[in-house]
Amino acid sequence: MLDILDYLIQLSADRYMDLDDINEICIEDKQDYKPYLVHPDDIVRAKELASSLLLRMISGEMILDDDKDEDRMERSSRLLAHMAGRGGNDLGFKTWGAAPMMAKKLLQQRILGDISESTVLELGTGTGMVGLVCDYLGAGEIHVTDYHPRVLDNVAYNIKLNESHAKVSKLDFIEVAKDESPEWKNLKFDIVIASDLLYEMEHADYLPVAVNKLMKDVFYFMIPLRDTHWREVAHFESRMQEMGLIVMETMDIGREEEEGFVKFRYYRYNRLE
Repeated sequence: MLDILDYLIQLSADRYMDLDDINEICIEDKQDYKPYLVHPDDIVRAKELASSLLLRMISGEMILDDDKDEDRMERSSRLLAHMAGRGGNDLGFKTWGAAPMMAKKLLQQRILGDISESTVLELGTGTGMVGLVCDYLGAGEIHVTDYHPRVLDNVAYNIKLNESHAKVSKLDFIEVAKDESPEWKNLKFDIVIASDLLYEMEHADYLPVAVNKLMKDVFYFMIPLRDTHWREVAHFESRMQEMGLIVMETMDIGREEEEGFVKFRYYRYNRLE
């Protein structure tokens, strides 16, 4: 069963983990996309069917008394964590499309350069994917943050499973923008990075303020371009300019998501000297 679930998850990740250059995925390529090999709904169904057995393996209730019991317990934990972050609509408990797109760009294009002596802050980490990639790329120090305690518990578990050095912390960027988080006051990070944070106009208004307070040099951002959120995107871009943060690079790309073909926008901002 564990081998089958591993294979199912691998198939479901193929649309993110293929080696096609992200720069070659332009927004006109919709007709070239292949259907899902495994739809996210299939992962949800697999979780419903297998979670009770996985939990019994993790707890030690279901063991075979052989030298592979410990390995099966570890694999069961990893599989359950993977499936908990796929499908559904709980913010922070799902790996939303912008995060894999950002992770792929980081890995393929090495846009961060040498970060061995850099401090990196990820806002709205969710399941921790982008922060884990930053750690893999050799960040001197990586902080993955979110505002919800249950999300932080989940990402801390993912960090442990991946044996990452990332530090997990609570950070609400709206509170930071309002100077309501004294523990983050006057802290600056060489790189700030985020994905998919513009759900409401309030986010578009306060995220630029928080980024301005937290970043030293550069901010990397990836968002979906949904028809329902163009006002938020426009307001975010305007507010970033007001903060003196200048967009140095932007690129629109597209990808097949659960709801259909989705466009994404990538940004790289620097501080106006």
